[in-house]
Amino acid sequence: MDESINDEDLTYLEKLIKGEVEKTEFSDANNDDVVDENDIEQIKKIMAGDEEFLVVQDDAGRTVRVDEPIDSFVYHGHNIFVYETLRAIGVSNKIVGVNSDYVTPGLSRYSETYFPELLSVENLGGLQAINYEVINNIKPDLIITDYLEYYDPTKTPDFPTIALDVNITNPKEATMRYGYIFGEVSKAEEYVSWMNDQEKKISEKVESIPESKRVSVYVCVGLPDVGTSKYSTPSKKHHYCQEVRNAGGIPINDEIDIKGISVDVDAEWIVSRNPQVILLSTNQMVGYDAHDSKEVAEYINAFLQKPELATVDAVKNKRVYMISHAFLKCGGASGLLCSLYYAKWLYPDLFADMDAQAIHQEYVSKFQHLDIDVNKCIMAYPLTA
Repeated sequence: MDESINDEDLTYLEKLIKGEVEKTEFSDANNDDVVDENDIEQIKKIMAGDEEFLVVQDDAGRTVRVDEPIDSFVYHGHNIFVYETLRAIGVSNKIVGVNSDYVTPGLSRYSETYFPELLSVENLGGLQAINYEVINNIKPDLIITDYLEYYDPTKTPDFPTIALDVNITNPKEATMRYGYIFGEVSKAEEYVSWMNDQEKKISEKVESIPESKRVSVYVCVGLPDVGTSKYSTPSKKHHYCQEVRNAGGIPINDEIDIKGISVDVDAEWIVSRNPQVILLSTNQMVGYDAHDSKEVAEYINAFLQKPELATVDAVKNKRVYMISHAFLKCGGASGLLCSLYYAKWLYPDLFADMDAQAIHQEYVSKFQHLDIDVNKCIMAYPLTA
């Protein structure tokens, strides 16, 4: 199964059976090791929403049979973007278990405001301390994880497990895959269309910015202690830097090309590159459950007083900003919103006609199906550049 199933797939299979085209990894639609008329019938059933099963190739390259329909699933993963996608296509009522990050107060994904429905489902244990007995007792129709390195499918052999992440590179493709898996293709298409519209509005503005006018940005991994002179800096391949590029910024981090996620640099490294903007993120102080800006304002004010950064343009011009790490960075539409908030900070005049909070509100209300007033949540601070 790929991300789009339509008449082109039928035409391709007909040509393949006649020997006119080459076989691909998705040719055997019913996974019986033979490409024939039965595969054409399977495609027709999928297009009509009448399939009895799907064959899914997950991110780990595994071929997994998933029986339809799916009435229950558990999610074991660290990214919220997988679950946000599932909620966007209208299947949140089918979740029966999730890992402890979402249901334990104080942990990174816990939110009574944003994930109220998860507080009543089974706790599957920690990300790397899974309670497989709980999962076997729940007997879900499907087990979903974002990375297979966190989950051992052999411990729950009676239930299909798929590893399908939603990240900054694949939100629309992943949404469509989940749409087919859960029989919610039309809702997935609507969600993808909305993402495409917002992405186009942002990219068209970004493309109009000459290279010579683009803002240089230092984006930090984690929240540096006010008293520290060390800063965790992501490599250019990290999604932190891609979010900046999507907003039209130039990450000074792009010169760091390593296999790992980040390296520590000292203040002199930042000073010598003199970024115009500094972007910070944290799981504390900001988020859907944060309603008072006092703490984040105090942190940024203290950051602006750091003597070792006093000569940096971002500090001199008070262009230091904070965004919610847990809820707005990386994948899905949330990552798109992150880049929009960034763009508003980097180019306030150019993006004056795009109301980040209003677009954020539409996302939360229409696709996350939540009665949350985004204006009352401290998701990004300060809102204006």
